[in-house]
Amino acid sequence: MDRAGQTVSATTFAQLTGVSRERLRTWERRHGFPAPSRVGSGPRRYRLRDVPRVVAVRRASEDGVPIAEAITRAAFDEPAGELSAGAFAAMVEHAPLPVAALSGPEPLAIVYVNGALAGQAGVSGAAAELERTAAKLSASPCSAQLRALFAGEHEEAVCGHPRWDGGRGDARSIAFRLPVEPGRPPLVAMVGIEADRERALAGEVAALHRELHDLRERDARHVRWMEALARLSAEFQVEASAASRDSALDTLVRQLNATDAALATYLSGQLAVASSRRGSLGPAMITVTAHPAIARTLRDAHAAWLEPAAALALGVPDGLHACGVPIVVAGESLGLVLLLFDEPEEISPDVERLLTAVSAAVGFALLRDRLAQELRDAAGQA
Repeated sequence: MDRAGQTVSATTFAQLTGVSRERLRTWERRHGFPAPSRVGSGPRRYRLRDVPRVVAVRRASEDGVPIAEAITRAAFDEPAGELSAGAFAAMVEHAPLPVAALSGPEPLAIVYVNGALAGQAGVSGAAAELERTAAKLSASPCSAQLRALFAGEHEEAVCGHPRWDGGRGDARSIAFRLPVEPGRPPLVAMVGIEADRERALAGEVAALHRELHDLRERDARHVRWMEALARLSAEFQVEASAASRDSALDTLVRQLNATDAALATYLSGQLAVASSRRGSLGPAMITVTAHPAIARTLRDAHAAWLEPAAALALGVPDGLHACGVPIVVAGESLGLVLLLFDEPEEISPDVERLLTAVSAAVGFALLRDRLAQELRDAAGQA
């Protein structure tokens, strides 16, 4: 007890009210509520009797009432005295956290369990079950902390103890003394900090972290694709020769973290690969009609990961995955840009647009080479 009455730490207060510590500080900063007790620069401690008011503000906010208005209403509900044990029991009866009240220290007895705890196997509220649970607590490492709380040596403690439902492993609870009337035996409350609600919240936070990580990975991948496209464009603005095509493939390998890259030209129903930039592929030629997946890729003009049979026919080594980027100019299929990776990556709409731009640049270079060859052939015949 301090001058403000029974106080609990910010962590315990957050558990009891369902309002995070960060949100409590925001309310304090903006509205002066709830007002914690602090000694110098020490940690915040909140009055136990303020729990019902904070819960009321939270529920009003969830119902659409502005925070400032909800807090103004709560200001008129200032409790006249300390929160009694009975009022505490009424306050936590329907809380999603398991809550128990203990008398002791000798013998240690469970004198109250709330609805969440009573719903767990092994703690239904029957006298015999409560005695067995109390005996387990007495034999657990947290018994020394509970005795210290009963003796008033500590304000609160985080206890590790056997799970309430009798399952394997341990549970954790925050334990603190409850205010009692003079002459009455001391009571200690235990509030679980690993309730289903908290585990669900932790799961949601973990999912958000995973989503953020995925977004960062996707953004980084898109940046690599954009850099590759910019370099490729610069190469072809200078010269669209075989050397520039090779340089463009090298750029793709570097920027996309690919293992290798190659150009597969299409002519008369055949798809031919001379070699790849890093030697993973050797000379290979396949008949497109024998590989329906490749035929669909060329026909639909959409980048796709090659099926294992098609990749094997093109000589893709075991353990590598091949992405085929169709080279289509004016409706004519000129071939594929083959990109080899250790692991397949998602071909999102943004990535496909970039790959289409890459293949278009290569396609115009191939078309220019073909036209130049035709002109040379015509000149030779003349």
